[in-house]
Amino acid sequence: MLTRRTMLAAAGAAPGVAPALARAQGKPPVPPTIDELMREPAVHDAAISPDGEQLAILRTQPRGGRTSAFVTLSRMADLTARPAVALLGEHKVRQVEWANNERLLIWITFYNDEKGRPYGVWLGDEFTAIPVRRVLSVDLKGGDPVVMFAGSKAVLRRGFDASQVVDLMPDDPRRILMQAWNEARNAYGLYHVDVYSGEASLLEQGVPATDFWLTQGGVPMLRMDSNARGTVRWIYGRAPGERDWKLIRKSRLNELRKAPDFDVVGATPRAGVFLVRQRMEGRDTAVIRSFDVAGLEFGAVVADTPGREYETAFIDENLKLVGSLYWDDRLNYQFADPGLNSHFKAVNAALKNACNVALYDIDLAHRRMLLKVTGPQEAGAFQVYDREKRALEYVGHCKPWLTADRLANTEPVRVTTRDGAGITAYLTTPINAGKDPLPMVVMPHGGPELRDYLDWDVTVQALAARGWLVLQPNFRGSGGYGKAFADKGRRRWGDLMQDDVEDAVAHVVRSGRADPRRLAIFGASYGGYAALMGAVKTPKAYRVVVSIAGDADLLETLAFSRREDGADSPTYAYWRMTIGDPKADEALLIRSSPARRAAEIEAPVLLIHGTEDTIVDPRQSRAMAKALRAAGKTCDLVELRGEGHRNWSDATWKLVLDKVIDYVAPRLN
Repeated sequence: MLTRRTMLAAAGAAPGVAPALARAQGKPPVPPTIDELMREPAVHDAAISPDGEQLAILRTQPRGGRTSAFVTLSRMADLTARPAVALLGEHKVRQVEWANNERLLIWITFYNDEKGRPYGVWLGDEFTAIPVRRVLSVDLKGGDPVVMFAGSKAVLRRGFDASQVVDLMPDDPRRILMQAWNEARNAYGLYHVDVYSGEASLLEQGVPATDFWLTQGGVPMLRMDSNARGTVRWIYGRAPGERDWKLIRKSRLNELRKAPDFDVVGATPRAGVFLVRQRMEGRDTAVIRSFDVAGLEFGAVVADTPGREYETAFIDENLKLVGSLYWDDRLNYQFADPGLNSHFKAVNAALKNACNVALYDIDLAHRRMLLKVTGPQEAGAFQVYDREKRALEYVGHCKPWLTADRLANTEPVRVTTRDGAGITAYLTTPINAGKDPLPMVVMPHGGPELRDYLDWDVTVQALAARGWLVLQPNFRGSGGYGKAFADKGRRRWGDLMQDDVEDAVAHVVRSGRADPRRLAIFGASYGGYAALMGAVKTPKAYRVVVSIAGDADLLETLAFSRREDGADSPTYAYWRMTIGDPKADEALLIRSSPARRAAEIEAPVLLIHGTEDTIVDPRQSRAMAKALRAAGKTCDLVELRGEGHRNWSDATWKLVLDKVIDYVAPRLN
């Protein structure tokens, strides 16, 4: 009989047999291929029921060239019992979540209809494929399936995405809140949906600019609107008992589509009070504090650690704060219940302090916690921790074929820059590396106010699998280290920020680990700009350059933002402050624009850009290619038809990785 425990044992142990046998025979482990790195997970998601008694695991299994999806439903009290199984068929699956203690929600994506025809729309003579996303509700045995919005023919017939859950409403176990496109109003509507029948009724109607709502007890209290580019957000509030929306603020949306000066991270049990991430006046790092929609006033600070930049908060289904998240090199929390600290430390110690342990789900009694573990050599694994028993149990590995011995390890590197400042970089070393200096790919991150961490990174692993070191510098101007650190990069794109990248490279070269004659530089978005500017500033340093959706002409970057966002927008004001003023700093912007200095580049350049990118204009890469070719340089431009700036499919990202590695390999090895 196939039990849940034997299923887990098979999932966890079988993929390790071949590596173990290879080691026993004296063979070195084999790094993964891109296909293995990008392969669909065996475990996609997991969830604990509100009462902590049920565990749902969303899985897929390949058979005969096809992949079938299913959910196992187990009772936590008897892990040896055979689980109930909900068979989902050959569909793409994304997520599971408990609507209540009796019904499980399953997110499914359909690419073809029942006759095998692809879903999508015709625009003139061209067909654009668009997947259909739905949410299915099942009972504890995986039976009685119901599609949300059943009976709402207009939503299901014309709405490609009817899968956005806004509020699970624990006080109303029969209904949840979902948003779906209302074609009659050309905008999203907010609906009550019955999880037993799928029937829906309209509660609230948005406007064409509405992205989503934030609710409390099923009542919409915050509404988020944005412009077409997704670069400016209007935040509206409506306190309990009020009928009209009032504008709270207009904010820039950053690269993660968050409002950095007012990022709402969750609700609280107090009516009309939410938790927000904010950098208070005179403070260098962000805190988590309360905000009252009625008085538009900030309240108590609930998470504040000197020198740590808080990112978000984890809140249970009763709207109680569990912990606030920040990053050092690895993930950390400040817990609302100090008693959780010892448990968190114990779990990390059990995992040898080598991974990031993320709170993923928790029951209402805070007795059982579902954790997701990731790290440089861990593609993702789910663990259940029982506080009363102080027991940690593995329940599923996302990609069990990617065993740790096949994956490259990453370590932090502390770099002293030429002006005496300090930055952190992360260096990944391929497996089976000897003592000789290795080729190295320098990979500056995007943003620029993002940062890298010690965590799982498919791109890094794909590059390291080729035998290359990978260096990720968190240069000044990066996010995550406080306002002062980010401010040091203002108007310094072409010099100080590049100096920091160069100094990180020099640090590794001096250590004897990297071969200075075999260096490449590769980045996306701001990282693409940094790759191009690195080739301008130190033309003899790199043998090959790759820029994905990188800015090439900073005057054009500013003109694009002004034209698309408006001269008075917070986004244009931010870029003018960060990059430079097009009039006052014209000489600086010209000097810092790779397209205007293409003749100085010596290395071959690969440019990749989505044709529908609304964040970095595709004309940036076209202009760079034109300038390089006019200067007689080696350049290849790959345009990804129909792709935007982010959220690429796995198939597109695999295509990009293949092209990048094929371009870099003959020039670096």
